[in-house]
Amino acid sequence: MASSAQAKVAVAGEPRRSVSAMAFVSDSTTLGRVSADLFNLTMGKANVSEGSIDNALAISEWPRNLDILIVDLADSADPVADAAALRTATPAGCMVIGIGRINDVALYRDLITVGFADYLAMPFAEGVMGRTVERALEVRERGGAVAPQPQAPGKETKPRTLAVLGARGGVGTTTTAVAIGSMLGSAIREDVLLIDFDLHYGTLMLALDLEAIDALREALDQPDRIDTLFIQQVAQKKGDHLYAMGAEEAPNAGFQARPHAASDFLRAVHRRFRWIVADVPRGDPVIQRQVLEAATDVLLIVDLTLPGVRDALRLQQMVHDVAPGARLLLATSGAIDSRRSAVKIADVERSLKRKIDCQIPSDPAAALQAVNFGKPLPEVVQGSAVVKALRPLLATLDKSPDSDVARKGATSVIARFRQGLRKK
Repeated sequence: MASSAQAKVAVAGEPRRSVSAMAFVSDSTTLGRVSADLFNLTMGKANVSEGSIDNALAISEWPRNLDILIVDLADSADPVADAAALRTATPAGCMVIGIGRINDVALYRDLITVGFADYLAMPFAEGVMGRTVERALEVRERGGAVAPQPQAPGKETKPRTLAVLGARGGVGTTTTAVAIGSMLGSAIREDVLLIDFDLHYGTLMLALDLEAIDALREALDQPDRIDTLFIQQVAQKKGDHLYAMGAEEAPNAGFQARPHAASDFLRAVHRRFRWIVADVPRGDPVIQRQVLEAATDVLLIVDLTLPGVRDALRLQQMVHDVAPGARLLLATSGAIDSRRSAVKIADVERSLKRKIDCQIPSDPAAALQAVNFGKPLPEVVQGSAVVKALRPLLATLDKSPDSDVARKGATSVIARFRQGLRKK
């Protein structure tokens, strides 16, 4: 990516520091006018490219000193959602100006609400963009404020991906993933997307009585082509805040995911959904590893058997290796009752060298009833023991993993300080 433009401009006769500007415009006439206006402001060094907000959303690393970003919203199927996703990615000091063909005050207000500095409806005359940029810079310098990045009260806006992974088959990974997605969406009142990454033998869509389509494989194969319209068409709505996506490839249909396919795909889907719950396959190590690498949170479910503990040990080590920054949660589940199992909870904790976060009881009757209705278990049997066991886990998930790490670090410092006092 070319370096951002730097130039000297002045407002009210006072010199202003160098200004860094970037623009993505799809309309050729507007592109020329934006280029001409930014030329005067940036000494002809503005980074102006043909493109749209999708090009801006595809940028992974932004210049820290970027002052102005101009994006074309004309081809966006959901301009407000795309705008909100962009504001969470751009530097805090950057002012974003949108342009588009819709001349609507409601759209303007929505864009201002999510953090845009201004919005201009096309066509506009040469010089209009220059005056808009100068006005935005002047407001920032005089008021010392930039349009805030959108953030719901009491909630973080950082995208979150929970990877749900079973150490063995039959531990209820899909049932748990669906239940968590349903409960999480209701709790935070945000749309949550369930993704079944088992392209050949996944049962998530079947459990929810939804149609599995091959678009997921195509998206994993070419994540750079994903846009908001694609996500809206492929993500199927199952509840007020629950959406699901899955495929049903033929057993003889080979698919080899390219490097970083899952992480690129998840990054694209996060434009629409802040929270994603991924049902991670055991039989596809490539996809499994890629999803874990992209996860912010991992729920590892282990059954109370010797093979289950062995595989949980190996998967726990893999999570530490490929996703050291992810928060790892451990749960026990499966058909074997903990009271009758030869392997006890204490044995699992001793082997994994950490406490179990959640003990999910076996409730096959409720799980079967949920499948028969094609709905998440919490909606069908609200009083199920599974739902009761998952509620404390949900409270943990809704907290920022960064705050948990910081709190643990602070506790560790205090503990060391107290130990030092005892020694004295």
